Amino acid sequence: HRHDTLSTAVAFESHVFASLSNAQVAIIDTYKGVAKSEPRLMDAPVKGKSPRSEELRFESVVAVNPGVYDVLLVGSDGKTKAQNSLVALNRESYIILRTGVEAKMGPSYPQELIVYPKLDPSALHSSAGPRVMMLSMLAILSCV
Repeated sequence: HRHDTLSTAVAFESHVFASLSNAQVAIIDTYKGVAKSEPRLMDAPVKGKSPRSEELRFESVVAVNPGVYDVLLVGSDGKTKAQNSLVALNRESYIILRTGVEAKMGPSYPQELIVYPKLDPSALHSSAGPRVMMLSMLAILSCV
C-alpha cells in the first residue's frame, strides 16, 4: 500500500496467524486520507432472522465462526462507504483490507474493502475447502 498521500512509495505490513480451529480474520487499514470509517461484520441476511452486527478494529485479528458474512465500511456520517462478503471456514485465515488514497499528487482512489481469499458460499458445504483450491491454483500456475 502507499506510504503516504504525497508519493507513490509503498509500505509493507505483515501478520502471522495462530494455529486455531476457528477462522481468523486480520483487519488492516491501508487507506491514506482524512476520511474516517469503521469496519463492521454482519451476518449475511437470512429470511426471518435479524442479522447480528459487530464493530471491528483496524490492525487487529478476530476469530469467527464458519459462515457467510457481510463486511461493511461505515463512514462517520453513518452511511455505508464500501461493502464486500466473507465466507469463513474453520482453520482458515482471511484478510480484510481498507484501501484507497486521497492523493495530493496523482490519482485518488475511493475507500474500498478487499476480502482475501474470496470463497463461494458453497465451500461451506464442501470438504475440499480453500486449501485444495489453493493447491490447484498453484499447480496451474506452475504449468504456465
